[in-house]
Amino acid sequence: MKEISVTNESAGQRLDKFLKRLLPSCPGSLLYKQLRKKNITLNGSKAGGHELLCEGDLIRVFFSDETYEKFSKGEKINVSGYMKAYEKYGKIEVVYSDKDIQIFNKPAGILSQSDASGDLSINDYLIGYLLHSGDIKADELSYFKPSVCNRLDRNTSGLILCSKSLQGARFLNKMLSERDAEKYYLALVKGRFDKEGIHTSLVKKDEKNNKLLFTDNAEEDSVEIKSGFEVLKAGDDASLLKVRLYTGKSHQIRAHLSHLGHPIVGDPKYGGKDSFGAKRQMLHAYELMISGESLGYNGNCFRADVPADMITVFKNAFGSSEEMPL
Repeated sequence: MKEISVTNESAGQRLDKFLKRLLPSCPGSLLYKQLRKKNITLNGSKAGGHELLCEGDLIRVFFSDETYEKFSKGEKINVSGYMKAYEKYGKIEVVYSDKDIQIFNKPAGILSQSDASGDLSINDYLIGYLLHSGDIKADELSYFKPSVCNRLDRNTSGLILCSKSLQGARFLNKMLSERDAEKYYLALVKGRFDKEGIHTSLVKKDEKNNKLLFTDNAEEDSVEIKSGFEVLKAGDDASLLKVRLYTGKSHQIRAHLSHLGHPIVGDPKYGGKDSFGAKRQMLHAYELMISGESLGYNGNCFRADVPADMITVFKNAFGSSEEMPL
């Protein structure tokens, strides 16, 4: 007989889904049969599988050791990649952490989630960080994997939101999909920006070149993007903007500013390369204000410190004695 105590990370999911992750090689029909026969119980009582698990619930599986071992064999969790990411990226600034969510200040140059390049990502780092801190154990990754819930481009820095539990994942995904948050970025752009306000445009994706293209006419594959721009400091050669995202299309800010004639400094894809010593696009996810009431985060405001390279490029653009007006 095996006893499994439900952790915070696994709480909130259905019992049957939990069991399928716990015993991946056990046929579903057999799992439900064992539930009916009380060979699998929840808190000492018969269960149907639809019950939502709570932290501290006790699941008992009355299988022989051999049977349990046979059914528990599935995809082997290899933690080496996660620990490699943790060791590679070192101490990344934690903006906020509780039992459900984690917010990092992502440095530029790191993927949010793994892609075809095979490079280690913040998602890998998150799991390595939680394994190192003891917030999660390797065998618990079979039931739930912490993950990044919003994406930043590789060379964009700033706030990246991560779930540490199923409840955290549900909250963050709901918050982002229902736009129960105000997301603000800092962008250093070319030229004197004189187009303050909210701008809407129609775009479609150029899959071949991985870029957004703008169109004047609504087409089957076009979508509307909406961005707000506030000038924090303007000069003849550059402007520092605070940008609010109302929609969340990939590359939205970079493309929108280029379309308005003010590409982001250091962004070769959208026309802003080779300016003021910038080695990457000067775009930073600076602030998040949460308005949704779920999990008690209503009214919370999170900010990510501006990275040193962006401060240096700002001073190159406006003068070494200038301070960012934040």
